[in-house]
Amino acid sequence: MLKDDEGFEGVEVETPVGTFRAGRGTRTVDADEEYRAARRTVRKRMGLYKHIWTFVSVIGLLLAIDLATGTEEFWVHWVAMIWGIVLGLHFLNVFVVDSFLGREAESRMVERELRKRQGHR
Repeated sequence: MLKDDEGFEGVEVETPVGTFRAGRGTRTVDADEEYRAARRTVRKRMGLYKHIWTFVSVIGLLLAIDLATGTEEFWVHWVAMIWGIVLGLHFLNVFVVDSFLGREAESRMVERELRKRQGHR
């Protein structure tokens, strides 16, 4: 039996797809929603950081290979450019698009609409 500071009594099971809790507790749905939203944001940012690290590592390796082979044609810049565009799109998706089209933006729009409707009554 698990009992924590939040007043939850029950069993908590960690799985690869998330956490399952069965029992009684006083944890509110809003706190759970906030946690999930924060977790989604952190996972998106971590995915971007991993992507950047992979980009730098692979392009560095390809540059070393390109310089070591000594061919007259420099080809690694094409790979870096195409992958850089994809990385830029990933960045925009994490930091820009989500603020305009993500769940948080939807929540803000719903709240704004509710305030407008309450003001017109």
